[in-house]
Formats: sequence, structure tokens, C-alpha cells
Amino acid sequence: MSNIYTTNQKDARRQSIMQAAVQLFKTQGYSEITMKQIADTVGTSKGTTFHYFATKEDLFMSILLENYQQFFTDLLIKLEGYSQISEEVYVSFMVDQTENLIRNHDVLVRLNTIRGPILEGKANMDETVAKRNNLYAISKQVGQKLFEKTNGLLTQNQFSHIFIIQSGIISGLMNMASLTRFNHTDLKVDYPDFEIELIPEARQQMNYYLIEYLKEYKKNE
Repeated sequence: MSNIYTTNQKDARRQSIMQAAVQLFKTQGYSEITMKQIADTVGTSKGTTFHYFATKEDLFMSILLENYQQFFTDLLIKLEGYSQISEEVYVSFMVDQTENLIRNHDVLVRLNTIRGPILEGKANMDETVAKRNNLYAISKQVGQKLFEKTNGLLTQNQFSHIFIIQSGIISGLMNMASLTRFNHTDLKVDYPDFEIELIPEARQQMNYYLIEYLKEYKKNE
């Protein structure tokens, strides 16, 4: 039955399934979401959903890796707008992109926290590795572009690696910022010492990290 659809139609259906899963993940925990629920949101059958993604883990792993790849692709386009990037501009750029991830790509950051313990358990390893290879390739391109635009402020590998650190900073703070909630439900508790203002604190931590990292790198050159 699926053969009657064109490649574009199949791609559009696949994207609609992924978008439905993203919307559900914004308001529900991963364990609460079912493939039937996703299918109902799209307006298709559960069988059709499984035709595109063999497991729920495959679906959410695809969302994570493919959308992170798009994030890096967008960064490449943004970097083309700079003729040259100073140390100060680089730090500011990365701090702004930290906020961008939280505001506009929070689903990716949340999914990254369950990638190892949950998604990899049932996701297809070969497909995951193939997508991870694509992500690694585009991250190296971003690192190389930063190396060129900053006139070698850091190496390509270092620039690319800092995005992993960035993800870790955001994931850690995002996880700790939810101590007054349980499974998407606000608790009637007051933990002032546990409260985290996610965006300003993530920006601050990224800024501190980069300043100290660059200081150490210059010292050891």
C-alpha cells in the first residue's frame, strides 16, 4: 500500500509523524507517549507509524539526531554572515546559541538526557550510527568554519568538542531546574535554594567555561 505514495509524500508523512511526537513530548513524559497516540495525532494508523519507525525509540532517536544535524546546518549558514570572528564575538556567539538551544530546541536537549539510558535500548544500532556519523560530519564542518573565521583561535576539534560541553551544561541545568515538578505536574512545594533560572544561568555557565578554556589554551600554547 505504501508504494502508491511518491517519495515526497513519504517524506512528508515521515516528517508529520516526527512533528507529532515532538509536540506530545513537549507536554508529556517519554514513557507516557505511545505510538498509537502519535498515530492519532497525525491522523493515521498505528501500522503506518510503525512502517516508518520500527520502535518508539527509533522515532525519538531520529528526532534527536536529525534535528541536531539541522541545528548545525543552520549554524553554518549563520557563520557565513561573519567576515571575521574575534575571541569576544565567538564567546558571545556561543552564549547566544546556548540560549537559542533552550528557547527553540529544548526537545533536543531533553531527548539527549535519555539517549543513553532509554533510547539506545531499543533503537536500531546501524541506523543510529549512520545518523550519528552524519551529525559528526556536520559538527566538524562547523568546527572548521569557526577555525577559519577566528583565524585559528582554537583547533577544529576543539571548536566541535565545545558543542558537546554546551549540551552537557544545558542538560544538567535543565534536569535540576525541574525539582519543583514531578512528571510534568507542578508540586505545591517551595524550594528556593533549588530554584534555577535556566536561561540566565546557562548563559553564565557557558560564558565562564569559554573564558577559562580560552585562557588555559593560550597559557599552554
